Amino acid sequence: MGWQFLQATMDKQRSAFDNSTDVNRDLEYFKENIGNVTSAEDLVNNRQLLSVTLSAFGLEDQINSKFLIQRVLEEGTEDGSLASRLSDGRYTALAGAFDFTPRSGANTQEVDFGRDLLKAYEERVLAKMEAGLTESGDLNTSYGAAVREQVAQNIQIESEAFAQSIGSIKTAEDLMNKPNLLLVALTAFGLEDKLDSPNLIRTVLEQGANEATDLARVLGDERFVELASTFGFEKDPVSPLQDSDFVQEILKDYKIQKFEASVGEVNETLRFALNFDRAIPELAGNDSSDNTKWFQVLGTTSLRQVFEKSLGLPAGFSQIDLDKQLETLKDKMERRFGVKEFNDIAENDTINRMIETYLLQSEIQNNASFGSNQVALTMLQSIPRIES
Repeated sequence: MGWQFLQATMDKQRSAFDNSTDVNRDLEYFKENIGNVTSAEDLVNNRQLLSVTLSAFGLEDQINSKFLIQRVLEEGTEDGSLASRLSDGRYTALAGAFDFTPRSGANTQEVDFGRDLLKAYEERVLAKMEAGLTESGDLNTSYGAAVREQVAQNIQIESEAFAQSIGSIKTAEDLMNKPNLLLVALTAFGLEDKLDSPNLIRTVLEQGANEATDLARVLGDERFVELASTFGFEKDPVSPLQDSDFVQEILKDYKIQKFEASVGEVNETLRFALNFDRAIPELAGNDSSDNTKWFQVLGTTSLRQVFEKSLGLPAGFSQIDLDKQLETLKDKMERRFGVKEFNDIAENDTINRMIETYLLQSEIQNNASFGSNQVALTMLQSIPRIES
Protein backbone atom coordinates (compact mmCIF):
# COMPACT_ATOMS: atom_id res chain seq x y z
CA MET A 1 0.00 0.00 0.00
CA GLY A 2 2.88 2.36 0.75
CA TRP A 3 4.31 1.70 -2.74
CA GLN A 4 0.94 2.25 -4.41
CA PHE A 5 0.45 5.49 -2.52
CA LEU A 6 3.92 6.72 -3.46
CA GLN A 7 3.32 5.89 -7.13
CA ALA A 8 -0.04 7.66 -7.16
CA THR A 9 1.40 10.88 -5.69
CA MET A 10 4.80 10.76 -7.39
CA ASP A 11 4.41 13.83 -9.62
CA LYS A 12 3.18 15.97 -6.76
CA GLN A 13 5.89 14.76 -4.41
CA ARG A 14 8.68 15.25 -7.00
CA SER A 15 7.49 18.73 -7.93
CA ALA A 16 7.33 19.86 -4.30
CA PHE A 17 10.73 18.37 -3.54
CA ASP A 18 12.46 19.82 -6.63
CA ASN A 19 11.16 23.29 -5.78
CA SER A 20 12.24 23.20 -2.14
CA THR A 21 14.58 25.91 -0.89
CA ASP A 22 17.41 23.54 0.06
CA VAL A 23 17.42 21.79 -3.32
CA ASN A 24 17.32 25.02 -5.31
CA ARG A 25 20.12 26.51 -3.22
CA ASP A 26 22.33 23.50 -3.96
CA LEU A 27 21.45 23.58 -7.66
CA GLU A 28 22.30 27.25 -8.06
CA TYR A 29 25.58 26.92 -6.19
CA PHE A 30 26.61 23.96 -8.32
CA LYS A 31 25.78 25.74 -11.60
CA GLU A 32 27.69 28.87 -10.58
CA ASN A 33 30.82 27.18 -9.25
CA ILE A 34 31.43 23.79 -10.91
CA GLY A 35 33.05 25.48 -13.92
CA ASN A 36 35.87 26.70 -11.66
CA VAL A 37 36.84 23.14 -10.75
CA THR A 38 39.87 21.93 -12.71
CA SER A 39 40.96 18.88 -10.70
CA ALA A 40 39.67 16.12 -8.47
CA GLU A 41 41.41 17.83 -5.56
CA ASP A 42 39.47 21.04 -6.25
CA LEU A 43 36.21 19.13 -6.13
CA VAL A 44 36.78 17.16 -2.93
CA ASN A 45 37.95 20.33 -1.17
CA ASN A 46 34.65 22.09 -1.89
CA ARG A 47 32.21 20.29 0.40
CA GLN A 48 29.07 21.83 -1.10
CA LEU A 49 30.01 20.89 -4.67
CA LEU A 50 31.15 17.46 -3.52
CA SER A 51 27.86 16.92 -1.70
CA VAL A 52 25.82 17.59 -4.84
CA THR A 53 28.16 15.46 -6.95
CA LEU A 54 28.10 12.45 -4.65
CA SER A 55 24.33 12.72 -4.16
CA ALA A 56 23.88 12.60 -7.94
CA PHE A 57 25.44 9.13 -7.92
CA GLY A 58 23.83 7.87 -4.72
CA LEU A 59 27.11 8.19 -2.83
CA GLU A 60 26.17 10.94 -0.38
CA ASP A 61 27.22 8.75 2.56
CA GLN A 62 30.83 8.98 1.29
CA ILE A 63 31.07 12.75 1.81
CA ASN A 64 33.83 12.31 4.41
CA SER A 65 35.84 9.83 2.32
CA LYS A 66 37.74 12.55 0.47
CA PHE A 67 40.84 10.48 -0.23
CA LEU A 68 38.78 7.60 -1.65
CA ILE A 69 36.71 9.89 -3.90
CA GLN A 70 39.76 11.79 -5.13
CA ARG A 71 41.47 8.56 -6.16
CA VAL A 72 38.33 7.32 -7.90
CA LEU A 73 38.08 10.55 -9.87
CA GLU A 74 41.78 10.73 -10.74
CA GLU A 75 42.15 7.12 -11.86
CA GLY A 76 39.06 6.99 -14.07
CA THR A 77 37.55 3.71 -15.22
CA GLU A 78 40.48 1.92 -16.86
CA ASP A 79 41.19 -1.70 -15.91
CA GLY A 80 43.00 -1.73 -12.59
CA SER A 81 41.64 1.65 -11.50
CA LEU A 82 40.15 1.97 -8.03
CA ALA A 83 36.62 2.39 -9.42
CA SER A 84 36.92 -0.85 -11.40
CA ARG A 85 38.11 -2.72 -8.30
CA LEU A 86 35.41 -1.51 -5.91
CA SER A 87 32.71 -3.70 -7.50
CA ASP A 88 30.15 -0.93 -7.11
CA GLY A 89 28.68 0.58 -10.26
CA ARG A 90 28.16 3.93 -8.57
CA TYR A 91 31.90 4.58 -8.36
CA THR A 92 32.38 3.56 -11.98
CA ALA A 93 29.60 5.93 -13.05
CA LEU A 94 31.14 8.76 -11.00
CA ALA A 95 34.63 8.23 -12.42
CA GLY A 96 33.27 7.95 -15.97
CA ALA A 97 31.27 11.17 -15.74
CA PHE A 98 34.15 13.46 -14.75
CA ASP A 99 37.03 14.47 -17.00
CA PHE A 100 39.36 17.11 -15.60
CA THR A 101 41.57 17.32 -18.70
CA PRO A 102 41.31 20.93 -19.95
CA ARG A 103 39.84 21.29 -23.41
CA SER A 104 41.16 23.83 -25.85
CA GLY A 105 39.04 26.93 -26.04
CA ALA A 106 39.58 27.02 -29.81
CA ASN A 107 36.53 26.68 -32.02
CA THR A 108 38.19 23.68 -33.68
CA GLN A 109 36.97 21.58 -30.73
CA GLU A 110 33.33 22.24 -31.50
CA VAL A 111 31.16 19.60 -33.16
CA ASP A 112 30.94 20.08 -36.95
CA PHE A 113 33.63 22.76 -36.97
CA GLY A 114 34.82 23.40 -40.52
CA ARG A 115 31.59 22.60 -42.32
CA ASP A 116 31.09 26.16 -43.59
CA LEU A 117 34.83 26.61 -44.06
CA LEU A 118 35.05 23.56 -46.33
CA LYS A 119 32.06 24.75 -48.31
CA ALA A 120 33.78 28.09 -48.88
CA TYR A 121 37.00 26.27 -49.79
CA GLU A 122 35.23 24.17 -52.41
CA GLU A 123 33.43 27.17 -53.91
CA ARG A 124 36.65 29.18 -54.20
CA VAL A 125 38.68 26.34 -55.75
CA LEU A 126 35.93 25.64 -58.27
CA ALA A 127 35.57 29.32 -59.12
CA LYS A 128 39.32 29.64 -59.73
CA MET A 129 39.25 26.53 -61.89
CA GLU A 130 36.39 27.82 -64.03
CA ALA A 131 38.13 31.17 -64.41
CA GLY A 132 41.31 29.44 -65.53
CA LEU A 133 39.48 27.27 -68.06
CA THR A 134 37.68 30.28 -69.44
CA GLU A 135 40.94 32.18 -69.84
CA SER A 136 42.63 29.23 -71.63
CA GLY A 137 39.65 28.56 -73.86
CA ASP A 138 39.15 25.06 -72.45
CA LEU A 139 35.80 25.69 -70.78
CA ASN A 140 33.88 23.21 -72.96
CA THR A 141 36.67 20.90 -74.12
CA SER A 142 37.53 17.37 -73.13
CA TYR A 143 40.58 18.77 -71.37
CA GLY A 144 38.31 21.02 -69.34
CA ALA A 145 36.15 18.04 -68.36
CA ALA A 146 39.24 16.11 -67.24
CA VAL A 147 40.40 19.09 -65.17
CA ARG A 148 37.01 19.34 -63.47
CA GLU A 149 37.09 15.65 -62.57
CA GLN A 150 40.59 15.87 -61.15
CA VAL A 151 39.85 19.04 -59.17
CA ALA A 152 36.69 17.47 -57.73
CA GLN A 153 38.72 14.48 -56.55
CA ASN A 154 41.35 16.77 -55.02
CA ILE A 155 38.68 18.76 -53.19
CA GLN A 156 37.18 15.59 -51.75
CA ILE A 157 40.56 14.29 -50.59
CA GLU A 158 41.59 17.59 -49.00
CA SER A 159 38.19 18.10 -47.37
CA GLU A 160 38.17 14.62 -45.86
CA ALA A 161 41.70 15.08 -44.54
CA PHE A 162 40.74 18.43 -43.03
CA ALA A 163 37.61 17.07 -41.36
CA GLN A 164 39.49 14.10 -39.89
CA SER A 165 42.41 16.11 -38.53
CA ILE A 166 41.04 19.49 -37.49
CA GLY A 167 39.85 18.23 -34.09
CA SER A 168 43.48 17.67 -33.09
CA ILE A 169 44.34 21.30 -33.84
CA LYS A 170 44.10 23.29 -30.61
CA THR A 171 46.51 26.20 -31.15
CA ALA A 172 47.68 28.47 -33.95
CA GLU A 173 51.04 26.71 -33.84
CA ASP A 174 49.31 23.35 -34.40
CA LEU A 175 47.71 24.70 -37.55
CA MET A 176 50.92 26.30 -38.80
CA ASN A 177 52.62 22.92 -38.49
CA LYS A 178 50.05 21.32 -40.81
CA PRO A 179 50.61 22.99 -44.23
CA ASN A 180 47.87 20.98 -45.95
CA LEU A 181 45.27 22.05 -43.38
CA LEU A 182 46.56 25.62 -43.36
CA LEU A 183 46.27 25.86 -47.14
CA VAL A 184 42.62 24.72 -47.02
CA ALA A 185 41.89 27.28 -44.29
CA LEU A 186 43.59 30.16 -46.07
CA THR A 187 41.97 29.28 -49.39
CA ALA A 188 38.54 29.32 -47.80
CA PHE A 189 39.10 32.98 -46.89
CA GLY A 190 40.84 33.94 -50.13
CA LEU A 191 44.20 34.20 -48.40
CA GLU A 192 46.04 31.34 -50.08
CA ASP A 193 48.64 33.78 -51.39
CA LYS A 194 49.65 34.41 -47.74
CA LEU A 195 50.89 30.85 -47.24
CA ASP A 196 54.45 32.19 -47.55
CA SER A 197 53.84 34.72 -44.75
CA PRO A 198 53.78 32.35 -41.74
CA ASN A 199 54.64 34.98 -39.12
CA LEU A 200 51.80 37.20 -40.29
CA ILE A 201 49.25 34.38 -40.26
CA ARG A 202 50.45 33.03 -36.90
CA THR A 203 50.09 36.44 -35.26
CA VAL A 204 46.63 36.97 -36.74
CA LEU A 205 45.48 33.58 -35.45
CA GLU A 206 47.05 33.94 -31.99
CA GLN A 207 45.69 37.43 -31.30
CA GLY A 208 42.15 36.88 -32.53
CA ALA A 209 40.02 39.78 -33.67
CA ASN A 210 38.25 41.07 -30.58
CA GLU A 211 40.29 44.22 -29.98
CA ALA A 212 40.97 47.19 -32.27
CA THR A 213 44.70 46.69 -31.64
CA ASP A 214 44.66 43.04 -32.84
CA LEU A 215 46.64 42.61 -36.06
CA ALA A 216 43.65 41.18 -37.91
CA ARG A 217 41.82 44.49 -37.46
CA VAL A 218 44.88 46.71 -37.88
CA LEU A 219 45.44 45.24 -41.35
CA GLY A 220 42.06 46.62 -42.44
CA ASP A 221 41.19 43.46 -44.38
CA GLU A 222 38.00 41.67 -43.38
CA ARG A 223 39.41 38.36 -44.59
CA PHE A 224 41.93 38.31 -41.73
CA VAL A 225 39.20 39.17 -39.23
CA GLU A 226 37.03 36.29 -40.46
CA LEU A 227 39.99 33.89 -40.35
CA ALA A 228 40.92 34.78 -36.77
CA SER A 229 37.31 34.76 -35.55
CA THR A 230 36.52 31.42 -37.17
CA PHE A 231 39.33 29.56 -35.40
CA GLY A 232 39.23 31.41 -32.07
CA PHE A 233 42.70 30.34 -31.02
CA GLU A 234 42.93 33.29 -28.61
CA LYS A 235 40.37 31.72 -26.29
CA ASP A 236 41.57 30.29 -22.99
CA PRO A 237 41.30 26.51 -22.40
CA VAL A 238 38.04 25.51 -20.73
CA SER A 239 37.15 22.85 -18.21
CA PRO A 240 34.87 20.05 -19.45
CA LEU A 241 32.88 20.76 -16.28
CA GLN A 242 31.77 24.07 -17.80
CA ASP A 243 29.78 22.25 -20.44
CA SER A 244 26.08 23.04 -19.92
CA ASP A 245 25.01 19.51 -20.90
CA PHE A 246 27.32 18.01 -18.27
CA VAL A 247 25.99 20.34 -15.57
CA GLN A 248 22.34 19.67 -16.44
CA GLU A 249 22.89 15.90 -16.42
CA ILE A 250 24.51 15.96 -12.98
CA LEU A 251 21.77 18.18 -11.55
CA LYS A 252 19.02 16.00 -13.02
CA ASP A 253 20.55 12.94 -11.36
CA TYR A 254 21.03 14.91 -8.14
CA LYS A 255 17.32 15.75 -7.88
CA ILE A 256 16.33 12.16 -8.55
CA GLN A 257 18.76 10.69 -6.05
CA LYS A 258 17.96 13.26 -3.36
CA PHE A 259 14.25 12.57 -3.68
CA GLU A 260 14.86 8.84 -3.38
CA ALA A 261 17.09 9.47 -0.36
CA SER A 262 14.27 11.47 1.27
CA VAL A 263 11.91 8.56 0.72
CA GLY A 264 14.60 6.30 2.19
CA GLU A 265 14.56 8.32 5.39
CA VAL A 266 10.96 7.20 5.76
CA ASN A 267 11.39 3.66 4.46
CA GLU A 268 14.61 2.27 2.95
CA THR A 269 12.73 -0.53 1.20
CA LEU A 270 10.68 1.97 -0.79
CA ARG A 271 13.86 3.83 -1.74
CA PHE A 272 15.36 0.67 -3.21
CA ALA A 273 12.10 0.01 -5.06
CA LEU A 274 12.13 3.52 -6.53
CA ASN A 275 15.75 3.14 -7.58
CA PHE A 276 15.04 -0.23 -9.19
CA ASP A 277 12.02 1.14 -11.08
CA ARG A 278 14.20 3.91 -12.56
CA ALA A 279 17.54 2.16 -13.01
CA ILE A 280 16.53 -1.09 -14.71
CA PRO A 281 15.10 0.51 -17.89
CA GLU A 282 18.19 2.75 -18.09
CA LEU A 283 20.51 -0.23 -17.75
CA ALA A 284 18.53 -2.27 -20.26
CA GLY A 285 18.73 0.57 -22.75
CA ASN A 286 22.52 0.88 -22.87
CA ASP A 287 24.74 -0.85 -25.42
CA SER A 288 26.55 -3.21 -23.04
CA SER A 289 26.47 -6.98 -23.48
CA ASP A 290 23.88 -9.04 -21.64
CA ASN A 291 26.41 -10.39 -19.13
CA THR A 292 27.83 -6.93 -18.49
CA LYS A 293 24.37 -5.73 -17.44
CA TRP A 294 23.97 -8.67 -15.06
CA PHE A 295 27.40 -8.00 -13.56
CA GLN A 296 26.46 -4.35 -13.09
CA VAL A 297 23.45 -5.47 -11.05
CA LEU A 298 25.71 -7.63 -8.90
CA GLY A 299 28.01 -4.65 -8.40
CA THR A 300 25.27 -2.17 -7.41
CA THR A 301 24.08 -2.58 -3.83
CA SER A 302 20.55 -1.25 -4.25
CA LEU A 303 19.80 -3.30 -7.38
CA ARG A 304 21.39 -6.43 -5.95
CA GLN A 305 19.17 -6.22 -2.86
CA VAL A 306 15.96 -6.08 -4.92
CA PHE A 307 17.05 -9.07 -7.01
CA GLU A 308 18.18 -11.12 -4.03
CA LYS A 309 15.01 -10.56 -2.01
CA SER A 310 12.58 -10.98 -4.90
CA LEU A 311 14.31 -14.24 -5.81
CA GLY A 312 14.58 -15.45 -2.21
CA LEU A 313 18.36 -15.81 -2.38
CA PRO A 314 20.21 -16.60 0.87
CA ALA A 315 22.09 -13.98 2.89
CA GLY A 316 25.49 -15.42 1.92
CA PHE A 317 24.79 -15.34 -1.81
CA SER A 318 27.22 -12.45 -2.41
CA GLN A 319 30.09 -14.49 -0.97
CA ILE A 320 30.10 -17.24 -3.61
CA ASP A 321 32.09 -17.14 -6.85
CA LEU A 322 31.00 -14.24 -9.07
CA ASP A 323 30.43 -16.42 -12.13
CA LYS A 324 28.28 -18.74 -10.01
CA GLN A 325 26.29 -15.72 -8.80
CA LEU A 326 25.66 -14.74 -12.42
CA GLU A 327 24.59 -18.26 -13.37
CA THR A 328 22.24 -18.53 -10.38
CA LEU A 329 20.73 -15.10 -10.95
CA LYS A 330 19.98 -15.75 -14.62
CA ASP A 331 18.58 -19.23 -13.89
CA LYS A 332 16.25 -18.03 -11.14
CA MET A 333 15.08 -15.01 -13.14
CA GLU A 334 14.09 -17.25 -16.03
CA ARG A 335 12.27 -19.78 -13.83
CA ARG A 336 10.48 -17.25 -11.64
CA PHE A 337 9.83 -14.34 -14.01
CA GLY A 338 10.35 -15.83 -17.48
CA VAL A 339 13.36 -13.57 -18.15
CA LYS A 340 15.74 -15.02 -20.74
CA GLU A 341 17.70 -11.86 -21.53
CA PHE A 342 18.35 -8.90 -19.28
CA ASN A 343 16.33 -6.53 -21.45
CA ASP A 344 13.22 -8.66 -20.77
CA ILE A 345 13.18 -7.21 -17.25
CA ALA A 346 12.52 -3.71 -18.61
CA GLU A 347 8.98 -4.67 -19.57
CA ASN A 348 6.67 -2.91 -17.12
CA ASP A 349 4.92 -6.08 -16.01
CA THR A 350 8.17 -7.77 -15.01
CA ILE A 351 9.47 -4.72 -13.15
CA ASN A 352 6.20 -4.35 -11.26
CA ARG A 353 6.09 -8.05 -10.36
CA MET A 354 9.66 -7.94 -9.07
CA ILE A 355 9.03 -4.82 -7.01
CA GLU A 356 5.86 -6.28 -5.48
CA THR A 357 7.70 -9.51 -4.65
CA TYR A 358 10.60 -7.56 -3.17
CA LEU A 359 8.27 -5.47 -0.97
CA LEU A 360 6.38 -8.55 0.23
CA GLN A 361 9.60 -10.44 0.98
CA SER A 362 10.90 -7.42 2.90
CA GLU A 363 7.77 -7.37 5.05
CA ILE A 364 7.98 -11.10 5.67
CA GLN A 365 11.64 -10.80 6.70
CA ASN A 366 10.67 -8.02 9.10
CA ASN A 367 8.16 -10.45 10.67
CA ALA A 368 5.34 -8.19 9.59
CA SER A 369 6.32 -5.70 12.31
CA PHE A 370 6.02 -2.99 9.71
CA GLY A 371 2.89 -4.09 7.86
CA SER A 372 1.51 -2.64 4.66
CA ASN A 373 -1.11 -0.48 6.41
CA GLN A 374 1.58 0.98 8.66
CA VAL A 375 3.81 1.68 5.61
CA ALA A 376 0.99 3.65 3.96
CA LEU A 377 0.23 5.51 7.18
CA THR A 378 3.89 6.40 7.68
CA MET A 379 4.13 7.72 4.11
CA LEU A 380 1.00 9.81 4.62
CA GLN A 381 2.37 11.26 7.84
CA SER A 382 5.72 12.03 6.23
CA ILE A 383 4.53 14.07 3.20
CA PRO A 384 5.33 17.46 4.78
CA ARG A 385 8.81 16.22 5.56
CA ILE A 386 9.43 15.25 1.93
CA GLU A 387 7.93 18.47 0.63
CA SER A 388 9.87 20.76 2.97
